[in-house]
Amino acid sequence: MSDKIKISLAIVTYNNEEIISRTIHSIVDNIPKHYDYRLYVVDNNSSDFTLASVSKINGHIEIIPLQINKGFGYGHNQVLPVLDSKYHFVVNPDIIVENESQIDCMIKYMEQHEEVGMLSPLILNQDMSIQYLFKNNPTVLDMLLRWLPFDICARRKEAYVNMNTGYSQIMPIDYASGCFMLFRTDIFKKLHGFDEKFFMYLEDADITRRVNQVSKAVFYPETYVIHKWEKANYKKLKYVFITLHSMGIYFNKWGWRIF
Repeated sequence: MSDKIKISLAIVTYNNEEIISRTIHSIVDNIPKHYDYRLYVVDNNSSDFTLASVSKINGHIEIIPLQINKGFGYGHNQVLPVLDSKYHFVVNPDIIVENESQIDCMIKYMEQHEEVGMLSPLILNQDMSIQYLFKNNPTVLDMLLRWLPFDICARRKEAYVNMNTGYSQIMPIDYASGCFMLFRTDIFKKLHGFDEKFFMYLEDADITRRVNQVSKAVFYPETYVIHKWEKANYKKLKYVFITLHSMGIYFNKWGWRIF
């Protein structure tokens, strides 16, 4: 019987053939040998060659092809029945794990802090600058200000993403980015994963709040991942409407806090 710690990872993908191979290689090449891992790639009915790209990669990879796209949370929840790991990673298809020490450092922190149910690392741009994704619980105002130039209500925006912390301290987190999350698997299962009413956006804010009801969510900037951030909801009207719909679901659930 292996005494390796079992970890699982899941990527939900939709028409990501151009980036998915790089992400998967960065993961399977940088998981330390003292972990027993399984990577699930859940495909939301892609129409490109995403699955063909994934199938060529060697590793402990399992593809879960779906016949319909029901969104980010639904896709990630498809692995719930098969998870037997101690720790579970939620990973976007545009994430890069740069070296072995990153995953190792995250898991070692979780091993030493049993009260922590979810960890959010430092998220960096490709030029290694910080993505300001360490957020407070959103208000309606905070969400709407995202569509305005940064210098409008700059102090409010800076406070929302905790820029005053310098992103250098281990701290409790209210709202972790869904681009990369590390869960204690039993906590992820206890919560029944993501709320599938969200198609995309704010399901990460929701699950962080629910983690904090039963455990602790922590911002852990001593380790990092690189994120090729598309900000699609800033660019296309379709994603603006999806965001507004998710806002309705979120604030109906948690209360309409305007300010």
